[in-house]
Amino acid sequence: MSAAKSSKTTVAIVGATGYTALELLKILARHPYVEVAVLTSRQEGEPPLNEVHPSLTGLFDLRCENIAPRAAAERADCVFSCLPHGVTNRSIPEMLAAGAKVVDFSADYRLDDAETFTKWYGEEHADAERLATTPYGLPELFREEIVPATLVANPGCYPTSAVLALAPLLKSGLIEPHDVVIDSKSGVSGAGRTPKLMTHFPECNESVAAYSIGRHRHTPEIQQVLSRSCGTNVD
Repeated sequence: MSAAKSSKTTVAIVGATGYTALELLKILARHPYVEVAVLTSRQEGEPPLNEVHPSLTGLFDLRCENIAPRAAAERADCVFSCLPHGVTNRSIPEMLAAGAKVVDFSADYRLDDAETFTKWYGEEHADAERLATTPYGLPELFREEIVPATLVANPGCYPTSAVLALAPLLKSGLIEPHDVVIDSKSGVSGAGRTPKLMTHFPECNESVAAYSIGRHRHTPEIQQVLSRSCGTNVD
């Protein structure tokens, strides 16, 4: 947004209680042209944001409302959807119909076709016709597609690090596009806020555990984005 523009963009965050929303709110708190107007959660009692995310105390005077995604979109210019995959693709059409622009933080619109989504995520996609036209939200590679879009698929964590490192090398022909090995590490917050034994601090402190080797859900996303940006099939 231009620095000369005086009015602020009103923002709604759908699914505001998770770690993704927390990091997003930290960024938006520093944005001079954004006003966070709506936060949604399925929690009862409309808890104040500072009770849900104590680290944000003093930054926002908002409560988490238990309202439908479309109702949130009707009160905002832009919606950040932090709902889980499989849930999001049933809500996005309603939010777009309300006239808001949407940035989806789930995996639901990152892949180009419904068959691949079903194979890796184990469920049918309710908005399949929109998959092929939704830009992938990595501005370093797809800025021109992102700017005019009404829906943008926010990249996954592993794909962001892998694609930004590999794309320049593949484009320059410095590495072969076959048998690429990506060895990535993630902190346990990447597993989300829901308590799990394997990500409980006493269980995982000062340790590293391998998971989903050769079958990680981000694999087709990385292959798709690298193949599209480099003009060659990557595997």
